[in-house]
Amino acid sequence: MDDRYRTSPDTACAAVPGGAVIIHLGTNRYFSLNATAAVVWGRLDAGDDALAIATALARDFQIDDVTARDAVSRTIAQFEEAGLLLRA
Repeated sequence: MDDRYRTSPDTACAAVPGGAVIIHLGTNRYFSLNATAAVVWGRLDAGDDALAIATALARDFQIDDVTARDAVSRTIAQFEEAGLLLRA
């Protein structure tokens, strides 16, 4: 879970109440993020690795470590599948 990622240069993100919206500029697809996914995106964009993000989620959302790691893994997989992330 210590893989590093970087957000695609073909993306733009804007915060909205309760989360964020990402647009993939190459495909013109929009993605609506809930609060948790928005935190994951912001930390990925800042250069954090998956483990650091999971640790922050567990602390900030008061969830156990396993749940946080699973949420981060699923969210990263969805971002990758949509072409929003690149492995660093």
